[in-house]
Amino acid sequence: MKYRADIDGLRAIAVLSVLAFHYNAALPGGFTGVDVFFVISGFLITQQLAGEIASGTFSILNFYDRRIRRIVPALAVVLLTTLWLGKFLLLPGDYKSMAASAAYAAFGASNFFFLSNTGYFDQSSDLMPLLHTWSLGVEEQFYLVWPLLLALIAAGRKRIDLVAIVCTAVVIGFGASLLWLDADPKGAFYLVLPRAWELALGALLVFLPPLSQRLGAVAIATGLALIGAGFILVSASAFPGTAAIYPCVGAALVIWPRRDEPRLSHWLGKLRPIGLISYSLYLWHWPVWVLFRHYINNAEPSRLEAVVLAGISIALAVLSFRFVEKPFRQRRWSPTRTVQTGLATGAAVFCFGMYVHSADGLPERIPPAVYAMRSLDAMWEWPCPAFKFQSQLNNTYCTFGQPWDTAKSKALLWGDSHAQHFAPLVQTAIPDYGTLLFASCPAMFNKHIYRKIADLPNYPEQCADQRQRAINLLHDDPSINLVILASSWAYLPAITEQDGTLGNKSGIELDAAGLDDLIQQTSIPGRRFVLIGMMPQFLRDPIPCATLGLNGLLRRQCGPDQQLVHHMQTFSIDTDKMLRDVAARHPHVSVVVPREALCDDKGCTTWLNGEFLYRDGGHIRRNLEPDTRRALADVLDLPRALAERPARAEASAAPD
Repeated sequence: MKYRADIDGLRAIAVLSVLAFHYNAALPGGFTGVDVFFVISGFLITQQLAGEIASGTFSILNFYDRRIRRIVPALAVVLLTTLWLGKFLLLPGDYKSMAASAAYAAFGASNFFFLSNTGYFDQSSDLMPLLHTWSLGVEEQFYLVWPLLLALIAAGRKRIDLVAIVCTAVVIGFGASLLWLDADPKGAFYLVLPRAWELALGALLVFLPPLSQRLGAVAIATGLALIGAGFILVSASAFPGTAAIYPCVGAALVIWPRRDEPRLSHWLGKLRPIGLISYSLYLWHWPVWVLFRHYINNAEPSRLEAVVLAGISIALAVLSFRFVEKPFRQRRWSPTRTVQTGLATGAAVFCFGMYVHSADGLPERIPPAVYAMRSLDAMWEWPCPAFKFQSQLNNTYCTFGQPWDTAKSKALLWGDSHAQHFAPLVQTAIPDYGTLLFASCPAMFNKHIYRKIADLPNYPEQCADQRQRAINLLHDDPSINLVILASSWAYLPAITEQDGTLGNKSGIELDAAGLDDLIQQTSIPGRRFVLIGMMPQFLRDPIPCATLGLNGLLRRQCGPDQQLVHHMQTFSIDTDKMLRDVAARHPHVSVVVPREALCDDKGCTTWLNGEFLYRDGGHIRRNLEPDTRRALADVLDLPRALAERPARAEASAAPD
């Protein structure tokens, strides 16, 4: 098989674009370099397979011998090094998550892990050291099927027939990926089936006739232009979809075989040195970046730090290529022994990762004072006393306080995750009520007012349906004499939309209109509404700095941050005013404003009774000690606001 330096040049472009994207360079579509890799991989692997099939030397054992020698050694070194460094840098929850992802990555399945563990309440994906291994999972899962499938379809067929078959597969796969993106955007990104057409596109090139030198030059120029356009124009918010055409078709045009190499191909080949280390550079660049971010307490590296980290990544890649990749690419053992060794290596990494995961991230590494803050899951723990199926809501929900069916006074706590984090405080504030936690969409969303979420295409319809069900419950049960609404109010105006039935209203006006409509529809004599504003919001995860000096981990010191203080003091001012305005229009509505209760001109309260209050940048912990919950509820004036009818609609949690 003829070596092509231009393909290594294309690899260089692909890996540098990914590095630039991840290192916060001004390249919004740089992540599409991964798609360029897919097309390259499909072409090179299929070219070798097709040659072996045609000559009668194809062996599935030999194929996996090559794959293991190519992929496993450098990957194993990166996984084990990252696991070792994580012991000194990561809190137990983060270490536990990373260890599980390493176990999945050891056998080419980390895309499934990240599909299931990159949701709203999980660790931010940009702080997962092994997130980038999802693409290796896609490739390896494709190659579980492709070699044997190719041997089957190539048997006794002419080249033109193979072109037709593979081309049909590419077209069908691309169309299916578009449908998949509409139905399940997250799955369309991480899973092999909606990505398979990209590797198949590379495979198709093997069977196409080579281009002339002139057409080849045009193809290379056009392909590079498409790839470059993708780096600039493509957004990660809706990908792959049709946007994948930029990197995939662009890469295919550059790779398309040619009878004679044009000058542009030789120029591209000058990037060959970087292309040769592209696999190791891809493996190392992301753990280097993310582990450094953990060291600086989840902050963003400066430009100088980013340049230094890029240099470190390249140096590690050079060493990895020279001392890990190259030695193992030369066959020293029989294919059987290579496969056995590869499986054993994967099993060793898997066991290491699962040991750390099963040990809960080795919490003995940190002092007892930090144990309650060891992970996001631990800080969200709160034992709901009971669960109740509600026919009107068509689901089972948490209830607390007095038994729901016999309680003389009932409260409905309704909202998104911000209603959930207030549940323990509400439980403390009104123990004589039977309270149902309706964790759903923000209450103002209806069939006219909504927000769209890319990963949840039916979210507007779901919210409208859940809202109507809650309204039906309030109509059917007049004993619910208190409705508590809590949501991520300050984040909603920028994403709230309408269907045109509310004139020119937008943003915060729509949110207010949705609340007014709900209150009007569900008001009855004796029923009160309490609107709880947002807790002061951090700009980023506060846990690393809150535990600094207590956790025993390698971390940079946190300095004073006036920008953060200002953000906490002011972020929710507009929506707090909106809630007051809504309350002023209804005599039976009051408002609690945590920002006013917790913040003054010097800063905001984040500790009570020696406990840090926050779980992440926007939510309070649900595993606070009972005394701390009670103290926080008192500071917010929740017992009075929830248990008593306010004398004036303008009442708030702010002290006089």
